Amino acid sequence: MEYDVVVVGGGAAGLTAAMYLARSRRPVVVVDAGEPRNSPAAHVHGFLSRDGTPPAALLAAGREEVLGYGGEVVEDQAVTAYRAADVT
Repeated sequence: MEYDVVVVGGGAAGLTAAMYLARSRRPVVVVDAGEPRNSPAAHVHGFLSRDGTPPAALLAAGREEVLGYGGEVVEDQAVTAYRAADVT
């Protein structure tokens, strides 16, 4: 599969970017190792309309939104990246 965008990291920012791209009908995939930095936290704070939500629930909802717009989420770790135009 070819993608216009590969988002590395499935946190709130990465999922938001992927959702907007997928809504714009851009082929997008999120590569997420499943190790969010806020996993030890009990709740998310200061996030509009989601204050007090457990971090895992916020990310699960974000993944569902990305998938709902046709984006993909891959549970893996990115170790290198390059533009297809740079490959010879």
